Amino acid sequence: MNRLVLIRHAQSEHHIRKLTGGWTDTPLSQLGRAQAQAVAGSCRELLAHETSLCIVSSDLTRAAQTAAYVANALHLAVQLVPALRELNNGTAAGLTQAEAQHIELPMTQPGIDWVPYPQAESWHMMQERVFAAMDQIAASRPSTIVVVTHGNAGVVVIQWWLRLCAACRQGVSFELDPASISELTINHWQERTIVRLNDIRHLALLEPSG
Repeated sequence: MNRLVLIRHAQSEHHIRKLTGGWTDTPLSQLGRAQAQAVAGSCRELLAHETSLCIVSSDLTRAAQTAAYVANALHLAVQLVPALRELNNGTAAGLTQAEAQHIELPMTQPGIDWVPYPQAESWHMMQERVFAAMDQIAASRPSTIVVVTHGNAGVVVIQWWLRLCAACRQGVSFELDPASISELTINHWQERTIVRLNDIRHLALLEPSG
């Protein structure tokens, strides 16, 4: 694999209903559907001449729906990969953000091992899950892979791409807005590079949600 196109899912109903994210499984909002269409158009232009290409996605509805728009534009089938899900928020899934505050567990150290809610997972647990999934996906050896996932999981995908050691990953993050596109490649010197990060130019003409 020489190129990875990373897409964070478009705006979901949980964003506008003030629900927790994580494994709360809501569909795209009206704006989110328009954003996904814009992402699909951008990917059509970006990948028009790519001959070895596949698209994989988290199986949560908001990601799978975003991936479906992109796959349709690229005339591909989507492979749903549950291991690309967002950080598991356990019993907070489906709750409002205010409700979740009442069941949040005390912070523990190191923070990477903190489990924020009952039956949830720590960042470290998600990291291992996503790393293993990306290793398996990369083994299929397409030249370019489109990955549709979530904000936190997307950060881990970038860390995986850059081959950051455990110590280097501490305190390092990346901003990924809904419906953003990031492009990662291997350059002529076989270096892993970030060509663009959190690109949302394709959303410029869309109306913000009320």
